Amino acid sequence: MTYRLHRAQSVQALVHAMIVKAGWTEAEARETAHHLVLANLSGHDSHGVGMLPLYFQSLLDGNLSPSSQPLARNTLAPFLIVDAHVALGQPAARQAVEQACTMAQAGGVAILNLLDAHHIGRIGHYAEVAAEAGLLSMFWVNVAGRPPIVAPFAAKEARFGTNPHAIGIPVPESDPIILDFATSRMAHGKARVALNKGEPVPEGYIIDGEGRPTTEPRHVFQHGIHGDERLGALLPFGDHKGAGLSLIAELLSAGLMGAARIDQKPQKSWIINSLFAVLIDPARLEPDAAQRKQRIESYLAFVRAAAPQDPANPVLAPGDKERAMRLARGRDGIPLDDETWSQIAAAARRYGIDAEAF
Repeated sequence: MTYRLHRAQSVQALVHAMIVKAGWTEAEARETAHHLVLANLSGHDSHGVGMLPLYFQSLLDGNLSPSSQPLARNTLAPFLIVDAHVALGQPAARQAVEQACTMAQAGGVAILNLLDAHHIGRIGHYAEVAAEAGLLSMFWVNVAGRPPIVAPFAAKEARFGTNPHAIGIPVPESDPIILDFATSRMAHGKARVALNKGEPVPEGYIIDGEGRPTTEPRHVFQHGIHGDERLGALLPFGDHKGAGLSLIAELLSAGLMGAARIDQKPQKSWIINSLFAVLIDPARLEPDAAQRKQRIESYLAFVRAAAPQDPANPVLAPGDKERAMRLARGRDGIPLDDETWSQIAAAARRYGIDAEAF
């Protein structure tokens, strides 16, 4: 596998130019480019600019439109319900989360349900947005519009999406705690990265269409299976625990409000996300910010002081790794494998943009 390092500013400029050229506004392009590149900078290439070719394929197929805009169904605090109408996901989700933040700052709590957005990206991003506003946050997200790709515990075929969860805890005058995870043992996007790199995935992460263990990521992609092979599945993390969380995420984010569920929406060249979130002003729980800071940081210090199994890998708190990766990749560049870059460049060419010029 070969790759090149790209400056974050150059990649962001390219993504911005592509999105504007395709018909979205400057503001929508700015937020989407920022979100995707920040995911790469954070080390989450599965949710970074490698997703862009899928967005443009959705646009080409008529499943995604720059004219689609979110519309609020309910803004009566503490509830905010927004129908995204399959609008470009990152701007739609950012706007909804910021509205919920304003509501929680005013009333102490906000409950957000964003319905039927196009792919909204890295869920931890929105926990960071809430933390910047000084708010605790919890997020549950489903994945529809595609075939199920995660097997329930004890099953040999898929019934779930990767259905991520995220939790953010702000720390006064310090970095927040950001926990963000898929309910599968690996994100589907990480399997895509492995496929593009020509690398196997670890044992115990994937089963093929017959339910047999495999390390070949091609088995969880329609274009990767051959002849009469059936689509395989990712496995849930923690066996029944991850599978249970995935089921709950599907129902909370989409099922209760009648948004696209993975077993109902036509399978097209898109990813549909619905999001359920609870945002809380921690000052309503403990008004003394100094006390909150001391209590959180003293416990984090206790956790990080645990003797590591490998001295080269110290014990980290959620969010530590991403912040360190942002510094390193901001300095050294974002690695993009040749296959991912060629897919991005091909999408850019359709709009008369030379990716190599950035």
